[in-house]
Parts: sequence; C-alpha cells; structure tokens
Amino acid sequence: MKIAFIIVILIACILLFFLILQKTEIRNITEQLHEIRKSDTNALLHSQNGTADKLIDQVNVMLKDMHNIKTTYNRKNHTLEQMMTNISHDLRTPLTSAMGYINLIQHSDLSEEEKSRELAIIEKRLTRLEELINSFFEMSRIVSNGKEPEKTDINIVSVLEESIVYYYDDFSDKGRQIIFQCNYRRLTICSNQNMLLRIFDNIIGNALKHSVGDLMINVEKSSEIKLTFQNELVSCDVDIEHIFDEFYTTDISRTKGNTGLGLAIAKQFTEMLGGKIEASLCGNHFCIYLSLHE
Repeated sequence: MKIAFIIVILIACILLFFLILQKTEIRNITEQLHEIRKSDTNALLHSQNGTADKLIDQVNVMLKDMHNIKTTYNRKNHTLEQMMTNISHDLRTPLTSAMGYINLIQHSDLSEEEKSRELAIIEKRLTRLEELINSFFEMSRIVSNGKEPEKTDINIVSVLEESIVYYYDDFSDKGRQIIFQCNYRRLTICSNQNMLLRIFDNIIGNALKHSVGDLMINVEKSSEIKLTFQNELVSCDVDIEHIFDEFYTTDISRTKGNTGLGLAIAKQFTEMLGGKIEASLCGNHFCIYLSLHE
C-alpha cells in the first residue's frame, strides 16, 4: 500500500514538474510574441526547455509567412509610390512645354502663320501627353501585378526617330541640333514601344536641360543593339556613380523644374525590358550607353 502511495506521489510530482515546464514555456512564448509585435522585427520564437517545440515550429512558420507578406506589401507600396512620382515627372514635361507656347501666343505679337506653327507644336505636346497617360494605365497593371511588360516586334529606329522629332524644335530654339547617326532604316526588336519612347524621351530631355552644343546619337548593331547618346555638360560637377539614382540632380535648388528622376526612370524601364544602361564622363563630355537585345 505504501509503495503504491509513493508511486502515485512520484507520478504527481513528475506531472507537476512537466506542468510547471509547460507554463514556463507558454510564458516564454507569450513574452517573445509580445516583444516581436512591439519591436516589429523579423525575429522567430525560440524554445526555453523544449516542451513546446512543435507549437513553436508552427508559430514560426506563420511568422515567416507574415514577414513575407509584409515584405511583398512594402515592396509593392514603394513601387506604386515610385510610379506615382514618375507619373508626375513625365506628365510635367510636355504640359509645361505646351503652357509655354500658349503663353507665347497670348503675349506676343505673332503673325497668323507663326501662331499656326506654335499651335501645331502645342498639339504635338498634348498628343504626347495623351500617349503618356495611356501608357501609365498599362504600366500600373504591369507594376501592381508584377507582370512582364507586353512586348511586340517594333522598329527601334522608328521609335528613336519619333523621340528625336519630338525634341527637334526645343533644340533648334537653343541653336542646337540632334545629330542622328544610323546606317539602318529598320532594326526589329521585341520590346515595349511605350517604355522605349519614355527611355529615349528622358535621355534626350536630360541632354536638353543639362548640356550645351549638339547631341550626338549613334546606333550600332552587333550581337545586340547599342545606342550611344553623347553631349557636353554645362557643369562637370557630376557624380557619375549616382547619375541613375532617384532624385539625383546637379540643380540643387531645382530652379529648372528638374526632379532628378528622368535617368532613374530610364534605367528602371531599360532593366524591365532586359537591357542595360551605363554612363561615362570624360572631362565635360558625357555619354549614355544603352544596350538592348534583338
């Protein structure tokens, strides 16, 4: 009888010991979860005495899933914010230009022929604005859904010529030229036309704002299509390593309306299309090299 009583006492003590361990582990898990929630870290739970390993493993799986969901959400949120900033930048360029020509017509004594010419330029700017707005709807779907850009066979020479024509009057008004050197009338590439237009527009627009003299554009074909944009900078105070960074600009006061996004957008879109973009600076001669696969 005494032996049975002793056995019961021993079993009770063992059960009590394990109960204390379980309560200690639960308290430990509760404190860790509170700390993780409060500090907003990516930490995982750790066992104190090994009595709740399976529970901790399952909770850690849930924590990892939550961390991944949060990271994906933050990345998409940043991308959408970046896209909205890009939209503001890209829409401002043709709109500001059109407003400038409207102001010229209103406050200058122009002949009817000159007014017709300026109105034609305004129409061209507003048409480009409409194209940009339409392309943003397509881009929003691509970015928000993480999809690849829709690609078709296009003539890259024709797309580049369209961007050159768009900026022709702006360069001419400053006594400058865009010298286009290309031995091909047609180079077919599987890409996205709207994104290519924005890449070319931003590079040429950047040259218009920050360079002097003529802009040289050269197109070569080897295993890939290589485009070179060369111009002479107004200022040599350029950090070439950060030239494609968002918001980087040598115009610190931003008096020129420059947001430092043009080349950042060009780089982002080039990489989305599977291409490569680089820059070099020798003295005040600035070059942008764009490589695209056929």
